[in-house]
Parts: sequence; structure tokens; C-alpha cells
Amino acid sequence: MKIFFEYLGLLHIEGIKNKSFLDIATGCTVAELLTELKILKEHQKFISVFINNEEKSRNAILQENDRVQLFLPTGGG
Repeated sequence: MKIFFEYLGLLHIEGIKNKSFLDIATGCTVAELLTELKILKEHQKFISVFINNEEKSRNAILQENDRVQLFLPTGGG
């Protein structure tokens, strides 16, 4: 199935074009997607995930044509 995928902030996913469609397995969860994208487990906890403009948990199951946005918040002073 296809999802629209976008990453924001300082996040960069090697080999994945930003703002593109990805083919993923039916029933794929957010956690599985992050692993498939080769994002290290220790980095995953810092990433906010939005599906169709709503923040979601890692257990959320992705659906056909979902718009998935990954955001790595930055801080500073």
C-alpha cells in the first residue's frame, strides 16, 4: 500500500526522497516504519509522528493514502 511521506526539521532519511510516496506492507505500524527506514532505536524516541495532521503513537497502524510526517524537534536558547 502507499503512504505519502514527509520529514521535517533537522531529520534526514538516507535514500528516501522527502515529500514522496512510499510502498509499505499492509498493517505496518509507525514503529515498523521507523525501523524499515533504518532510524536507530535510540533516535526514534525523539521523533514526533503525525498521521493526517494528528500526532500518533508508535503503535498506530498505517492506512492506504495516509500522510505521514516525521518531525525532529530542535531546541536552543
